[in-house]
Amino acid sequence: MNKWMLLMPLALMACGDKTDDTAGGDSSAIEPQEGPWTMSDLEFTVDTCGFDEGGENDTEPASINLAKNDDGSYVMRIDEDLNFSCELSGADFTCEPYEMIESEPDSDQTLTQTFTIGAVFTSNTSFDGSVNMSTTCEGADCAMFEEEGMTLPCSMEGTFTATAG
Repeated sequence: MNKWMLLMPLALMACGDKTDDTAGGDSSAIEPQEGPWTMSDLEFTVDTCGFDEGGENDTEPASINLAKNDDGSYVMRIDEDLNFSCELSGADFTCEPYEMIESEPDSDQTLTQTFTIGAVFTSNTSFDGSVNMSTTCEGADCAMFEEEGMTLPCSMEGTFTATAG
């Protein structure tokens, strides 16, 4: 019983307030580098759409541009086409969903793709990301997608990495 009494002060110290002596590994110190980033090829873990079934992946990495706004939020632009409004909390990077709606004037279809991006910064110059894309189609001409082997609505989920520079 005396051994437990000797260990009690250590247990109480472990439950006390934390000091700044651990700040060296604090993820709140992440300040992502602004400017160009290079994204690795996406590795899809889920593909109910059938977009990636041909095994043909674009071998060129996507380009990313990361810019910090005056209010502390970020804008992530991917390949000049997709613009995401994002927030950084510690090392966690979350972006508002981005929606692309396409419709052809001579067609009875409206294709909607919604992209969601999230990431965890591993340093100021690299992060591990995830992407989710959901696709829906409305209109009589959506049947052409089924003729190509797609089932709508569908979704794709994948992972990627990115490095600054």
